[in-house]
Amino acid sequence: MHRFLFLAGLVLLAPCAAIAEEAAKPSTPEMKEKFQTVIRGQLAAFRKGDFAAAYKFAAAGIREQFPLAEFEAMVKSSYPSIAKNTDAVFGLTLDDGDKAVVNVRVVGEKDESASYQYLLQREGEEWRIGGVYKLREEAKPAPI
Repeated sequence: MHRFLFLAGLVLLAPCAAIAEEAAKPSTPEMKEKFQTVIRGQLAAFRKGDFAAAYKFAAAGIREQFPLAEFEAMVKSSYPSIAKNTDAVFGLTLDDGDKAVVNVRVVGEKDESASYQYLLQREGEEWRIGGVYKLREEAKPAPI
């Protein structure tokens, strides 16, 4: 299981480094809408428990490495707030025309939330999710 999670982490982090090296710019409103539609579609499928539908939003590289059952297990164990999400708030969105990074605050079923970077990539005319990276939360300073 540890090997699986390690490999999943490598798959999910690789696109992050790739887009950082490119000349990514703030996305236009039209591109933001495209990216948000893809992410919202996958989140809606997760809310319904329809992992087969959610899987269709994944990039080819993810689908090649993770059969549907493994994809479902990974999402449920590593991303429970995404698997049982109730809402999402979109933030900064950058793209270079072929890859995009979208910051998303995902609200889970018990109103807990976490911030993620969704990594999208163009596949022909479609955009697919190539990975998701959980952002570290900064600890709030204790009141004095």
